[in-house]
Amino acid sequence: MKHVISFVGYDETLVWQIVEVNLIIETLQIEVLYQDMLIHEMMLSFSEYDQFASRFRLVHEQLPGVVSFQDNGFLFELVYDRIGHVQIEWRLAGEAKHTLPSDQSYLGQALALIGVYG
Repeated sequence: MKHVISFVGYDETLVWQIVEVNLIIETLQIEVLYQDMLIHEMMLSFSEYDQFASRFRLVHEQLPGVVSFQDNGFLFELVYDRIGHVQIEWRLAGEAKHTLPSDQSYLGQALALIGVYG
């Protein structure tokens, strides 16, 4: 069973799907989908994932701020620039940046799910 974390914009969605949890080597295999198309695959340690979750929670609660995550040419950022207003930004190496306008309440739903491994 896949655990799905949706970063929902007003018109588009970026999804992280945890497709495998390896308890022995403490890693997560995550597929990143944009509008239901696989755009990136990553293998994160529990520690990397937990660090991202902690930064996400901190910025989400304190505003303004930026949460950045980078993995092998994939850059993902959540830009909180004022109460309620968030930009979900992502790009792959060599490609243009995608920006999805969103709302803090939408990302609160992602935050609620991000601490769960599977």
